[in-house]
Amino acid sequence: MKKFIAGAVFFVSIMLGIMIGLEFHIDRSSPASIYTSYLAASNSLTTVLADSAKLNKLLTSVKNEYQTLNNATRLHNHGVQDLKKELMILEKEAGLTPVAGEGVSITINYDPNLPLIPGLTYVDEAVQLQMVINDLQSVGATAIAINNERLITTSSIRSVNGLTTKSGPFTGVVQVNGEPVAAPYVISVVGPIASINNLIEAEGLKDQFAILDQSFIVKTYLAPDLLHLPAYTGVLPGQYSTEVGM
Repeated sequence: MKKFIAGAVFFVSIMLGIMIGLEFHIDRSSPASIYTSYLAASNSLTTVLADSAKLNKLLTSVKNEYQTLNNATRLHNHGVQDLKKELMILEKEAGLTPVAGEGVSITINYDPNLPLIPGLTYVDEAVQLQMVINDLQSVGATAIAINNERLITTSSIRSVNGLTTKSGPFTGVVQVNGEPVAAPYVISVVGPIASINNLIEAEGLKDQFAILDQSFIVKTYLAPDLLHLPAYTGVLPGQYSTEVGM
């Protein structure tokens, strides 16, 4: 476009030179053909000037459209980046990404050295685990896993009886997110360590589990020795559902 305009200006300059030459050298008594040439040159010059104005207008319009598209592209790119950031935050909060941070691990296991309660035939370990999870969430735990099974808002913890041949009160199998997990149960918690330890002390959790012949061992993880929790990999709510047309 710029080359065309430059050529047009060059042509206009040539035509102006021709017209000025004709003006100084024309013989007023010469035949009409000279005037015809002069008029033709004048008309050509007028046409070129008009085309140049149109081209300038067109060039301005194209520049404006380009700027509009460029601005729209920048806004689109910023929008996409903002959506990606928001998605990452939501995935992290939903437990769909791995997490590393300071926290504690709690190991719960049957301890044969503790005196067995007379008449104790069954311990629902799923209920015990769920109780501890609820307490941890109440003090601001940001991520929790049981034996590397990441917990999310729809996770389930339940006992399934009759799947083991062990005798004694701990004969059930616990399923977390539908996956079987066995003792020792390791609860990994990323969150405020002081609040978690205060909770354990205030609720007397170690003593509660000791009554049921279970050890309750707490280990603290501080930077740079961080806890690493995996992402949730189970089925998400609505994953297998389809929208029904009205």
